[in-house]
Amino acid sequence: MNTLILNQNYAEAALGKHRETILTRFLNWTKKEEKNRIAWLGISITMMTAVFFPITMASILLHGAVFKLIIGAMFSLILVVVPNMAALPTRYTIPAFFTGVLIDIILLGASFFV
Repeated sequence: MNTLILNQNYAEAALGKHRETILTRFLNWTKKEEKNRIAWLGISITMMTAVFFPITMASILLHGAVFKLIIGAMFSLILVVVPNMAALPTRYTIPAFFTGVLIDIILLGASFFV
């Protein structure tokens, strides 16, 4: 009589458990943050208009006022303000905020070399 031995670990691996990527976990977290939408609106608009945008523009203007960098800084500000003023869900506004901050950091570094 033949005997079949089932290895539980192999069976789970063969089924291919779905692992979430970092991006998927981040987007799921942004959906859960909908209850804090007003707080995220205040934080993102205040941080962009009072902290990141002025620092980026000051750096750009002190290092030669390159028009392309000025347009990039304005774009990052608009990228944050427009979705928040349109009252979009946090799954759109939080990634827009982090993208705007990333663009400002890149422009800040680029202003030293242009």
